[in-house]
Amino acid sequence: MRTLLFLALAFTNLCMSPSPSQWVQIRTAYRTALSNNNHVNTFETACKSHSQTDAVANAYYATALALRARASIFPTTKLSLANQAETHLNAAATSQPQNLEIRFLRYSFEYGTPAFLNMKKNMSVDKPLAIKFAKSPSPIKDIAVKFFQKCTDLSETEKRDIK
Repeated sequence: MRTLLFLALAFTNLCMSPSPSQWVQIRTAYRTALSNNNHVNTFETACKSHSQTDAVANAYYATALALRARASIFPTTKLSLANQAETHLNAAATSQPQNLEIRFLRYSFEYGTPAFLNMKKNMSVDKPLAIKFAKSPSPIKDIAVKFFQKCTDLSETEKRDIK
């Protein structure tokens, strides 16, 4: 009986959206993984268990896959991981089309992919929402602002408006 109760509780935890403290952990792991490839696995683990039930967690999981692709030295692994990231990001955006955080994560992923991979399909629709995200309060606002300051897709006026 205890085993069944434990399994039921474990399953319930897996199916729930991340708690506020788990969101802090996910976003902190994201922040660290952006600049340190040694932390990508920690980031991936932080969001993977929630990626099936929470669209934003799924977008972060996709971002972890994209960071793994960036770090890989094998072209076939890079392509496989990038394809998986694209699939997860598109699913997240379809699930929550007005979610600005998801749109920023997908835009930044697509921006960073080489054109020959044909993964820049949503940039024009995501760009205004991603910019809106960079202007709104968010725990990762500084990352979005920094990204857009370096982004060649934005005019100088658009960059000034984001600061």
